Amino acid sequence: MKLNKNLFLLIIIFSGTMLFSSCLSVNRNIYLNKDGSGTETMTIKFGKVFYDMMASMSSLMDSASAKNLVDSLYNDEEFINNTREKYNSVPGVKLLELYSQKNEDLSNSFIVKYEFDSIQKISSSELSKFNTPDENSKSAEVIYEKDGSKISFSYIYSGTPAEASQTPQDSLTEQIGMEVKDIFKDSEVTFEIQFPYEVIFSNADKSEGNILTWNYSLSDAMSSGTMKLEAVMQDE
Repeated sequence: MKLNKNLFLLIIIFSGTMLFSSCLSVNRNIYLNKDGSGTETMTIKFGKVFYDMMASMSSLMDSASAKNLVDSLYNDEEFINNTREKYNSVPGVKLLELYSQKNEDLSNSFIVKYEFDSIQKISSSELSKFNTPDENSKSAEVIYEKDGSKISFSYIYSGTPAEASQTPQDSLTEQIGMEVKDIFKDSEVTFEIQFPYEVIFSNADKSEGNILTWNYSLSDAMSSGTMKLEAVMQDE
């Protein structure tokens, strides 16, 4: 669904009058085996304010579009069915669990757990994006290779920075980009990976033994278009 200018303007209005803290968070918890296979549990949490904002946006749409938006917004089953179809379409991936849950703070979480036969599968845009990928969807580059006793891992995503996609003459688009960035200023993407070897180097934000954690601000990721995870391990 593409938002029209009225909806863009509503985003601006809301960003000036509401607090969008914890509007959205994504947690990717990955367990990796020595052969590069493993499991991932992904949790996507939508804050109550996200639903409130989207429901209010519908008031500026025509009645049919507004109804479709609201119905889809609160239809967990539709979201789950679409997600199941995506995961089942990727060779080497086996879906283990998929469900939603309401949280005490009135947010809504979607939990996906799946097995993969290769660490490269975690980079698939089919799996990491929860909207229908378009022609601009990109997969991250994932490297997991052994050289002697050293094992190198990297996950590098280089998309298009938000600023680069804007035309200098379009002040509305520029303003929207700034406001959307502000909306997600407290929203994060977290990667937690448990590696099968001793970690001797990484650029992780936190480490506990062979468990590394990277945290990325959604607004920063939108600005730079880049996420980079790196680790070097030592075989016993």
